[in-house]
Amino acid sequence: MHHQLGKLARVTVGAALAALTLATPAAARTPVDPNTLNPAPPDFFNAVCERTGSQIICTLHFDTVDDVFDEPSGIMCGSTELLFSQQRAVVGKRYYDADGNLLVRHFRETFTGDYTNPDTGLVATWTQHDTVIHRTATPGDVASGTTSVSGQVAHVRGPDGETILIGAGRMLIDESTGEILAMHGPHPFDDYFAFGDTHALDAICDALA
Repeated sequence: MHHQLGKLARVTVGAALAALTLATPAAARTPVDPNTLNPAPPDFFNAVCERTGSQIICTLHFDTVDDVFDEPSGIMCGSTELLFSQQRAVVGKRYYDADGNLLVRHFRETFTGDYTNPDTGLVATWTQHDTVIHRTATPGDVASGTTSVSGQVAHVRGPDGETILIGAGRMLIDESTGEILAMHGPHPFDDYFAFGDTHALDAICDALA
């Protein structure tokens, strides 16, 4: 008799857990129109948003619609400015509070592209894989809070496929001012563009000369 009661109890508990497992997602997740959120994800983000408990979570993925091809890069090699191409793909999530105000943007992005010396015709290719986490200081205000960028932020290869430059590590940025608050690891592009080190990208110039 004791054995039968134990078996019955296990069956009953198992059935209850199974019912809870099946019922919880339906009860906990409610679709949300992305256009009702502050700010709303752009249409090309392909956002799917759901209310889960006291927050709203949007999953997103997109390829940029404004890829860059052979535009001025801002990188000067002597008197020659390198041309720049870029393609970008993103997957990630946005987290909103119960009132639909943005709290966190968390996404991974992949870049591919190249730098071309218009005088020599030589090309350096590059890739980037990083994770971006933006935590707003004021819910709904994308110009507030801080953004952390970490990962491989630049891997540049020369015309023969050899590695000529690496950028990697972590960076913390103040979204309200654009100021770099902290930086760890080599960041030659930021050294060049943000801190004025005109020799930070010499390896690219030398490879394309």
